[in-house]
Amino acid sequence: MKIDFDDRKLLHSSELKLVESFSRFCDLNNLEYFLMGGTFLGAVRHQGFIPWDDDIDVGMPRADYEKMCSLIARNDNKIDSFPFKTFKNSDTSEYVARLENPKTRIIDRSAVDAEERSSWMDIFALDGMPNNNFARKVHSFNLLRLRLMLKYSEFNKVSVNYTERSFIEKSLIKVGKIIQPEKWLNTRKCLNKLDQALQKYPYESSEYVVNFMGAYKLREMFPKRLYDDTRDYTFENLSLRGARDYDVILSQLYGSNYMEPPSEQMKNKHFTEVVR
Repeated sequence: MKIDFDDRKLLHSSELKLVESFSRFCDLNNLEYFLMGGTFLGAVRHQGFIPWDDDIDVGMPRADYEKMCSLIARNDNKIDSFPFKTFKNSDTSEYVARLENPKTRIIDRSAVDAEERSSWMDIFALDGMPNNNFARKVHSFNLLRLRLMLKYSEFNKVSVNYTERSFIEKSLIKVGKIIQPEKWLNTRKCLNKLDQALQKYPYESSEYVVNFMGAYKLREMFPKRLYDDTRDYTFENLSLRGARDYDVILSQLYGSNYMEPPSEQMKNKHFTEVVR
């Protein structure tokens, strides 16, 4: 699908209001957050949105994330007037928390079933990993297993149209099409089991932390010290926080050539269309 950059500008304007409200909320409540993924790359490479990006990603230490959820719940699950949704306070099956702007709507055509929803920003919890290397590998395997079960439980929502995947992921999708696991797996049970496992190791006492529910799973595991040292980055007309050593993070996620544009499909990996 060809990207309409006028629509993308409308989407960005909508999402900029979300992150502005979110960052102000965090500052008022002494909550830490970090720019993540493509939003972090956009801040470094474009000093704002990547022109073809369609959402905003931020991460928070687990304790700050849980505190945020509690504070927002007292305000009718909203930051300003924007709805805040998690699988614990709504009927969504998304594990990652979302702040939404209903004034702009998009259609996501990446999965078998197209989905219309509000423009959004993702808020990820960063979780601790075992300090022992062997235990870290065992825990990593268990997290991958639980995430697979969650994705299988809602297989009709998996981004099957996104082709730039590893051989293993493509194979698992082929298996899913055959066995139709969504018919025998309970999504709520899968969400709760994954949530429990992710919180097993405290962020504060861990040498490594991970944004496991991000697009790159275990590739988003880094020494916690990287998130202990932050700085402000220009993002459009805002100043937002991110890890100071951006090169280590972005090189691991996107390769050493992260300052170069990606493939055409990666420019619209959600296959989104703005509904005017």
